[in-house]
Amino acid sequence: MKKFGHYEVTAELGRGGMGVVYKGFEPSLNRKVAIKCLAKHLLDDKDLVERFTREAKATAALNDPNVIQIYYIGEEEGQPFFAMEYIEGRSLDDLLKGGNTLSVSHAKNILKQACSGLEAAHKIGLVHRDIKPANMMITNDGTLKIVDFGIARTREYGDKLTNTGEFVGTPGYLSPEVCIGKEVDARSDIFSLGIVFYEMLAGKV
Repeated sequence: MKKFGHYEVTAELGRGGMGVVYKGFEPSLNRKVAIKCLAKHLLDDKDLVERFTREAKATAALNDPNVIQIYYIGEEEGQPFFAMEYIEGRSLDDLLKGGNTLSVSHAKNILKQACSGLEAAHKIGLVHRDIKPANMMITNDGTLKIVDFGIARTREYGDKLTNTGEFVGTPGYLSPEVCIGKEVDARSDIFSLGIVFYEMLAGKV
């Protein structure tokens, strides 16, 4: 059985350009987890390793019910990984697929929770920079969780990892300052969240 530290891998949940997300299990606490690891072919890229580690540390610094919780950050045979809470639910992107819309009350509830999570991030100087429905998970009990701080900007790191002209974020949800390559702050996340709110009500961006 494949392991990352003391976590057992039980299934693969998804695979992207930077790494893989697994469903896992922590025997000592009898709980499910999600495990995100950096792709092995990227381990020689110091900037990407730093970006991956930064995502984990940035998210771990938050303690808010509307931000996914990080349990552990480590390495397995030189491969960085972190374990986080496993969300039983679906993404807002899934809910809106095919132009689906939400009721005003449902959309307002999601917006309120997202604002709470972003407020916690902004208070510690963390800007997400990729707020979109795919990065907003809804648990089975209706709790919203903001996920994927992979391109987040902090006061500590600034734009060090994205100041070479690399395009960051998702077209359709970007604030004007991101589109023209200017420095961003919390207002950029708020702009993106406004677009998400519109999409929840109108079924389109």
